[in-house]
Amino acid sequence: MGPDHSQIEIYNESKHGVMFAAQRNLLKLDADPRTLTTRDMFVPTCATCHMSGINGLKVTHNPSDRLGWYLADAITTHRPNYMQAQINMKQVCTQCHTQALVDRVYDQGQQVVESTNAKILAAKAIIDDLHKDGSLSGPPFTHTIDFTYFNLWHYDGRTSKHGAFMGGADFVQWHGNFELLSKTVELQHDADELRREHAHK
Repeated sequence: MGPDHSQIEIYNESKHGVMFAAQRNLLKLDADPRTLTTRDMFVPTCATCHMSGINGLKVTHNPSDRLGWYLADAITTHRPNYMQAQINMKQVCTQCHTQALVDRVYDQGQQVVESTNAKILAAKAIIDDLHKDGSLSGPPFTHTIDFTYFNLWHYDGRTSKHGAFMGGADFVQWHGNFELLSKTVELQHDADELRREHAHK
């Protein structure tokens, strides 16, 4: 719940979410997840993709089983079971979509992860340099810049990456990348101010 866990908002905006809202009364939401088919659920929910055994696939009680990335981390890396998790999720996707479309979405998602990681690393370098030259000192979260950097990776970075893999373009761009770039400019401005203050001391 909230901007650091915006999955439900992203789902509601995605094509899956829009179709679910429009056709919910046609879905068999009470179907057994172990025997679920695309006739029962021709529009997926969160549980369909992350847990259910649609069309005979293996049921899981761990919603992370089919996830290949640590998207919530500041710098996203592969999970230990990356390859198998990706295979498992793609199997779910191909119950409704072509392999080519699924591969394209995953490729684009990886590009967003790499681009977002680069933006966050650039912002982190600004903070690290301030600590090195003594311009930023004291306990964490005692300066405005601490909050700006935290919001940059914890909210905007996560939102961008989740949006990419869940089909929420607005969350990749307006709620993600736009905010990342805006806060980086703010971060650099505050860093320059801190250096000037430090030089006067």
